[in-house]
Amino acid sequence: MLESTARMKLVKTRFEEKRAIQILEDAFIDSTGVYWMVKNPENLTQRKWIIRLLFYESQAKNGAYLTSDQNGALLFFQVNQKVTSLRLILLRLYILLFITGIRNGLNAIRYQKLISSVRPTNGWLGLLVATDKEHRTSKTAFEIKHKMFDSSEASNLCIFIETTVPRVRKLYQSSGYTEYAEIKHPYTDLTVWFFRREPENQHK
Repeated sequence: MLESTARMKLVKTRFEEKRAIQILEDAFIDSTGVYWMVKNPENLTQRKWIIRLLFYESQAKNGAYLTSDQNGALLFFQVNQKVTSLRLILLRLYILLFITGIRNGLNAIRYQKLISSVRPTNGWLGLLVATDKEHRTSKTAFEIKHKMFDSSEASNLCIFIETTVPRVRKLYQSSGYTEYAEIKHPYTDLTVWFFRREPENQHK
């Protein structure tokens, strides 16, 4: 396991929630992977709601984390987790009616089913990883890496991550991840790359 004196912790307080969402919004608000889902791509608030939905779904799975310096956020949980609640049902309905619209909302559901059909069902999913653009440090990055790798080693389960960004693809390729699949995005001009990292103790 990796050693570190500081550890990421689950987001629990309202302040931590707002901080984690802020980091994620700043990192992904201009992502093409968000633009295609909303009714009006130029509407900043609509794009923010997509990221907030991902956060709240991950939080319900005990998978929303913040670094100790509160400059890094991670949505990370086991792939096969299934959760639902009245709050999530109402939030998804709001997103469908007012943020994505019926057509884009149904396309988003189809897209997630496509991704799920490619991704293995047993392991950890790194859904979103982000650091504060103004306070990027090796300490913050190491905490995020530590949380993901340590969880993988402790459970003896793989980590799965997807990206549509060529720069991030190269980063994963140089960070111990193996690219195991590639597909064309069905609703926008993107390629989706699938990565996995096996726990080191599988090879011992």
